[in-house]
Amino acid sequence: MIKNIDEYLIEIEKDIEKVYEISNNLISFKKTTKEIKKSIIQDWKDKNIDDNQKVKCLSTLKESYKQYLKIFDKKSKDNLIDLNQQYNQYVDTYNKDKKPLKKKIPVKGMKILGISLVPLMMLLALCISYLCVNKINLTNQNSIIAFSLSMLILVVCLIFLVFIIIFSTKKSVLDYKNKSYICASIGFTASFFDTLGIGSFATNTGLLKATKSLKDDKKLPGTLNIGMAIPNLFSGVLFMTSVSVDLTTLITFVLSAIIGSLIGSSIVNKINKKLIAIIMGVVLAITSILMLLTVKGIEVFPSGSAMGVSDVWWKLFLGCLAFVFLGIMMSFGVGLYAPAMAVISFLGINFLVVFPIMTCSAGLTMHINGYKFYFKNNYMPKTSFFMTIGGIIGVLTSYTIVFLGLITLLKIDQTLITDVFKWLSVFVIAYSSYTLFRSYFKQRKVVISAVPKISYNIDYLDFNNYINSFYTNTFVKNI
Repeated sequence: MIKNIDEYLIEIEKDIEKVYEISNNLISFKKTTKEIKKSIIQDWKDKNIDDNQKVKCLSTLKESYKQYLKIFDKKSKDNLIDLNQQYNQYVDTYNKDKKPLKKKIPVKGMKILGISLVPLMMLLALCISYLCVNKINLTNQNSIIAFSLSMLILVVCLIFLVFIIIFSTKKSVLDYKNKSYICASIGFTASFFDTLGIGSFATNTGLLKATKSLKDDKKLPGTLNIGMAIPNLFSGVLFMTSVSVDLTTLITFVLSAIIGSLIGSSIVNKINKKLIAIIMGVVLAITSILMLLTVKGIEVFPSGSAMGVSDVWWKLFLGCLAFVFLGIMMSFGVGLYAPAMAVISFLGINFLVVFPIMTCSAGLTMHINGYKFYFKNNYMPKTSFFMTIGGIIGVLTSYTIVFLGLITLLKIDQTLITDVFKWLSVFVIAYSSYTLFRSYFKQRKVVISAVPKISYNIDYLDFNNYINSFYTNTFVKNI
């Protein structure tokens, strides 16, 4: 039976609600299982159960958990298959008698677009970088190492792209109402300015809200991490070939930021976010003033010209500590770019060196976080996909204008470009400080009520029946 457009939309909305219902139930299921496990261990410590009961109950809990996890997985996959079938039928019906530019892109079309356009843009950018801007010297050891690292990072980008194309596009119907060209334009704009060191978080957030593409603020971090991961990291590949940087400094600082982000993700719920916001706000406010004193035209303090600090051990050590701290701050929602600019400047390093360091650090961290957001369904799949498409084009455009157009063809002095970027960075850091202060005062108004401790009334005499009945009635029955 052929349905009309409205009937398809009703079915699609119902299926979308079901997807999120299953996803939310799965999260609750995992959390509850951990709580039950803790309760069993606590009862054993309180000597309410003996060793044999503890071992038997934990074993039963583990087996039941695996069994019901498979049920969730099957229901989730089946529901997503039904949803995509409904959406594809809706797209086919909608596209009838529509002009080519007004037709909606089906899921298969998105996959073709991603697998063809993104690698093509990458190849074009690499050709500009290696053949025009900074020709690779295969007789120089540093050039060979830099090229090898660039190719390794490029492989990471392509693996994530394949992941998005195979898995994430299947969920693109979840935010099907967002227009493709708007999402791509947002990605283009954010990545264009991101490549200039202005940062993409504020740009993306403002544009997503201005275009009413963001309906749920909780999905913002996931959308930005997945949507900007590839453009951000790929710009790092281009900067590694275009900006002279000490490789030891680059690698150690990037690894430090990644280690910091992993530490931060494990402690993010244990530290007061208001305290972090006010401390970083003050630090960046002071930093912006100090940075202002180093820019062209003021120059109270001299700016650095070193390509790295691997020859000064204490500077390298301090830099690593600073980037571990910045990586931790990323887990609390503090952007990396502004404070990274300050750290590089204060270490006496040439300001342009910050670009490959901060783009690689932020990009790799986004890749790690992106997988987490995907499995939690806590992002907008279609929006992030087209932000990636637009973002790659934005990186290519911005890089071509600055490094090919201004520096290579027009022969504009690189120090002049650096001076412009330093002036921009002062405003970026000052604005970042303002947003952190604003975040602090907003959080002060939020009163979080205490979460009551749940008692599960565990039946240890017939634990197998208890846990299966509990899982079925609490999580599975209604999905």
